[in-house]
Formats: sequence, C-alpha cells, structure tokens
Amino acid sequence: MASETAALAQAASQSTRENQLRFMMTVAQRRWPLILLFTVLVGAVYGVWGLSKFKTVATYSASTKLNVRQSMWEKGILRDVGGKALFLNSPAALVERISKEAVAEAVVQAMVQQGVAEGLPYGAITTEKELAAVASDVQMRLRLEPDDSHGTIVVSAMAATQDEANRLTEFAARAFIGLNRQFLVEEEQNTLDFVVKQLDELRQELDKADSELWHYRKDMGFRTKDQVTDEMQKLSREISNAETTKDEIHFKMQNIEQQLREQNQKLPLSIGQISDEVVVKLINELSELHQKRISMSVVFEPGFQPLQDLQEEIREKEQAILIAMQELDGATEGGVSVFEDRQQLRDQYVKLQIELTSLDIASATNQRLVSELEAALPSLAEKDKEYQDLVRKTGKMRDQLDALLDKEFEISTAINREGGFVERQYAVVSSQVPTSQRVRPWMNFVIGGFVGLIAGFGFAMLGEYMDTTIRTIEDVADYIGVEVIGAIPKMRFGKARGRHRGDFVSITDEGQVDACIVTRHDPKSPISEAYRTLRTNFQLATIQTRPRSLMITSAVPGEGKTTTAVNLAVTLADSGLRILIIDTDLRRPHVHHVLRMERGPGLADVLREGQDVHRVIRPTRVDNLWMISSGRVPPNPSELIGSDRMRRVMEQLTGEFDLVICDAPSVLVVTDPVLLATEVDTAILVVSVKFAARQTILRGKRLLETARAHLSGVVLNGLEATGRHYYYYYYYYDEASPRRRKRWYHF
Repeated sequence: MASETAALAQAASQSTRENQLRFMMTVAQRRWPLILLFTVLVGAVYGVWGLSKFKTVATYSASTKLNVRQSMWEKGILRDVGGKALFLNSPAALVERISKEAVAEAVVQAMVQQGVAEGLPYGAITTEKELAAVASDVQMRLRLEPDDSHGTIVVSAMAATQDEANRLTEFAARAFIGLNRQFLVEEEQNTLDFVVKQLDELRQELDKADSELWHYRKDMGFRTKDQVTDEMQKLSREISNAETTKDEIHFKMQNIEQQLREQNQKLPLSIGQISDEVVVKLINELSELHQKRISMSVVFEPGFQPLQDLQEEIREKEQAILIAMQELDGATEGGVSVFEDRQQLRDQYVKLQIELTSLDIASATNQRLVSELEAALPSLAEKDKEYQDLVRKTGKMRDQLDALLDKEFEISTAINREGGFVERQYAVVSSQVPTSQRVRPWMNFVIGGFVGLIAGFGFAMLGEYMDTTIRTIEDVADYIGVEVIGAIPKMRFGKARGRHRGDFVSITDEGQVDACIVTRHDPKSPISEAYRTLRTNFQLATIQTRPRSLMITSAVPGEGKTTTAVNLAVTLADSGLRILIIDTDLRRPHVHHVLRMERGPGLADVLREGQDVHRVIRPTRVDNLWMISSGRVPPNPSELIGSDRMRRVMEQLTGEFDLVICDAPSVLVVTDPVLLATEVDTAILVVSVKFAARQTILRGKRLLETARAHLSGVVLNGLEATGRHYYYYYYYYDEASPRRRKRWYHF
C-alpha cells in the first residue's frame, strides 16, 4: 500500500512538472513578440550605455608569487572520531576560501594607514562609504590566480602608475598571507576545541561504561562464565587428586593393620585385655561417624541438633580409642617393650585416618561447590555475551581516549609553531610599459539581452496570469466544466498564405457576406472540416437523447454564434437530414444576411399576428435546409419567445423536421435564450477565443442551467490554425499546388 501511494505521489509530481513546462512553452509561443521586444530593447539600451561609459585608460601591471606549503596534518585526521575533514591547502582551495573582496578591504586599510603616516592621498579617506568605494575599485584591479601544478598563487594588480601597481601587489600579497594565517589559526583552534570537547564527552561515556560494567559484574556475582568454568575444572582436578590420594592412604592403612596383627600374635594372651582388632574396629567406627557428620553438614546448618549429637558421639569414640590404645601399649615381649613400635604404627594409622577423613570432607565440599557452579553456569552463559560486549565497548573507548589525548597534544603543540600554509619567496615584478585594458563591448549587449529575455518572459507570465479570457480547449474544460465538441479556426478572407493559411476563406471581396458559409464556399478548407467535425461530435454527444430542437447561443455578442449555427445547419443538411434554422434573435437578426435572403415575414409575425408558420418557412440554396427569419422587430420580443404560441410552434416544427436549429441572442444581454431554453431539447454554447472573460462565460452557463437547459457542449471559435493537424490537413488537400517537401519545423 505504501509503495502504491509513493508511486501515485511520484506520478502526480511528474504530471505537475510536465504541466508547468507545457504552460511555460505555451506562454512563450503566445507572447513571443513581447519577449523579443524586451530582449532587443534592453540589450540595445544596456549595450549602448556600457559603450558610452567606457573609457580606455593606460594601466601598469605588477605581480608576485606565493608558495603554498603542504600541511603537516592529514585532511581526514579527525575522521575516526567523528570530526569533519580539515581544509585542503591547495592553491585553488585557498583562493576560493579567501575572497578578493576580503583581500581588497585589507589592502585599502593598509594603504589608508600608510597614507596617514606618509601624507599620501589615501590618507584622506575617512568614511565607511569612501572605504567601500575604494575597496570595490581595488577588487576590480586585483587578480588571484592559483597554479596547482607548481603549488603557487600569482597575485597581480593593475593601476594608473607603476608605483601604485607595485604597492597594490605588495599589500595584496601581505593581506592574503595574513588572512590565510588567520583562517588557519581559527581552523586549528576549532579543531583543538573539537578534540577537547570529544575528550570530555568520551571521558563521561567511559565513566558511565565503567559504572555499568561494575554493576553488571556485581549482578553476576563478580564471576564470569570463563572464571566459573576454570574454577569448576580446578575443583574437578582436586576431587580427582583426592580420590587418588585416598586410594594410596587405604593401601598404607592396610599395611599398618597387617603389621599390628602380626605383633598382636606375639603378645601373651594374659597380657592386655584389648587387642589391635578392637582398636581397629573403634577406629573404623570413628571413620563411619565422620562420614555421617560430613553428609549431614552438607545438608544441615551447624546448629542442627542431630548434628550436634553426632559430634558428641564422635568425641566419645575418640576417647575410647585413646583408652584402648593405652591398655594395648602396656604389653611386652621377652622383657623388651614394644610400645614404641606399636605406638609409631598407631600414630601413622591415626594420621592416615585423619588425612583420609580430611580428604573426604574436602572432596564433599568441592563436589558441593561444583554442583552450585553448574547450577549458576546457564545464567552466567546468558549474561556473558552482554558482559563481553561491555568489556569490548569499554576497551574501545579507552583506545579512543588514548588516541584523542595524543591528537590533543599534537594539535596544541602545532598551534604554537605553525606559521601558515602560504609564504613569500618572490619579489614584486612590474611592467615597464603601460598596457591598454582589454575591452569586450559585446558583453554589455549579451548581458542586456539576457536581462531583457528574463524581464520579457516575466511580463509575459504576468500578462498570462492577468488574462482571464478563454484561450485553449483545456481552459474550457478547466474553468467552464463543459466538454468542447467543436474547435473552429479563426476565419480570414483572401488568398491563403503563410502559417495562417488554414484560416483563410479564399475570396477577394470581403463584402460577400455569404462567404461565412465556409462549408459551401470552400468545402476543402480546414475550417469546413472543423464544422464537419462539430457535426459528428454533436451527433455522438446526443446519440442517446436524439434531440429534435437545438438552441445555439453565447454569453456575450460577437462570439460567432450565427456563423456557427448556419455552418452547422449546412453540414447537417449535407448529411441528408431535414434541417430548419430559425432566427430567434428578434432584436438584431443576422441569419437572413448570412443566407442572403429577405428578412420578413418571419417568426415575429407568426407569434404576434398568429400567421400560419408554414407561410414563413422558406427554402435556401442548400438542399434539405429551410429557414424562418426573424421578421419585423416587435416591441415585446421576450414575451413572444416565452409565449404559449412559441411553444406550440416549436412542437409543430419539431414534428415536421429532423432538427430545428434556433439562432438565439446572447444569454447575458437579454432573457430570450433563457426562455427559449425551456422549449428546446438541447443547447450549444459558443465561446470565442480571447473575447469574453471566464467569469462572464461561466455566468452565462449558470443561467442556462437555471432554466434546466441540456448543454450538449461548447464550440470554441477563433482558434489559430497553426497546429500540426491543420498543416497536415492543408498539405493533404492542397491539390492546386505542386507537392512540396515537408517542413522540418512545426510550431
């Protein structure tokens, strides 16, 4: 849907541009004499004025060269931190940046200061107006020419004397260097300010990122996924090592138990009430109690009562083991005490047992930690990506901060040691012989002609907007809202010639009024073809209603309604229809003049005196065409047109003829057409090009609509027959002249 809307908007925009271009071309075609007049007149006046003001003066010229050094800075030094590119220090770019106007103002200020100090004429300049006038004159005499291939700028000046030319060139070179240095310092200061601002913003962003990273690490328990994974691997290795160590301890304890059993066999039965097996059993029971305590300590808190009772039982068991070992150690063999050997073995055994218990406790603790870490690992894995992004973001900011700190140091150091891109290495060289100023007088005519062309086109556009008459078929559709069913070219009398030859009716005597019946007098002319086209369009427009009566009128007099009515009647009669044309303009009748017939008796006599209408119907020289003239001018024409007698006459005539055409007066002049519109089946409104205003025609149309008249269409009268269609038509039917080559241009 959005794409369709965009396509419609694009099509509407393109149509608007095409309409604007078409309108401008139409204005140029219609009003080209006005545009041409302004172009020639303004061009001639401005050219003559320029020649009158020109005076040839001998002048001296002087010049010098300025070297442009390459900057130590790269153009895109700040690209990676979002800064704009630095100025390109080429000769052409420098000349474009430092305008001649600024150089001229600086030159004038320097010359005024020198004039005040040395008493020269420039010292008398005091007002701003005088300074501006002198600066404008100096600007016209200065030239700044860049040479990128050699890296130089040529500064030259022209003056009435050699000394003044040298002075102007010298001051201009100094001014250019000074202005360039000023621009350079400003640019470097702006660059430094930008870097400092970026540093402050980056520090703030870095502090914010560090704070965000710290809080994120806090939410993660200050542990990352990698740290937890490493810790789990470390704990797993410790558990594995503990299992290996426990196996070794079990092996050592078995050896000690074997040695104790061997020594116990050597003891007399009467000696000692407690054997090593008893001690070993007590020790095993103590080990089981420790295992139980470890299992309970993993699940329960230290204050849990069963856990405390178990701890008390372990202490009692340890005390019993000590007592049993003391009794066992009292035995002797052959007068030799074995206390030390057995004591050493038991000590080793107890140590191993304690070490084994410690390993069990450590393994259980590590296993619990591994379980906790495994439970926390999925949550840390989800947060690890965002954490790594924060770490990378913070690291990137630190790198940018370090780079900006380096650039800040470089730029702040360079501001103090840069002297500008431009420097003097050449002295001023002046011409020894005066030269004449180059003159281009024709440029004044060209400039004047261009200004005149624009002014003429502007006046033409203004005239077009102020013109409220109907000029084209499109104007009728846009402003009147009725379709054009006929476009009749402007009628001229005489021999056809020039680009208007399609308009001519070929007679030599304009007194032949019946020449207005062009469809009979010149049937092969474009005008005759236009009337035949009108006939066809009228028949197509009324093919559904098939009217038996037709009124032809116009908004104001003089728009050619009578000529249109007669020619339409002739073309309809030529097609085999029985046509009756009635002159219903009882005040100023014209139909009888065009058909060259007598005026009376006519319609007025029928309506006023009650004569038989058949007595006033007269045949014309055209087959199938009859006429009723207006008759004598009555005192009350409007009452007659709106009478019942008129209605009965129309009903009678429409039953006897195929079509009754009424030539009515203008709508806005009298009320007759409005009254007659109620008696006819349809009407045609004749509009003449460039005659009546659009509002006038629209008012006439509304009057007809008030009378409920059916308007078949508009006939546009008086068009210029200069289009390609009329040219081809005339070329095709012009049998009298030999065949010519087709023109290569068409307007």
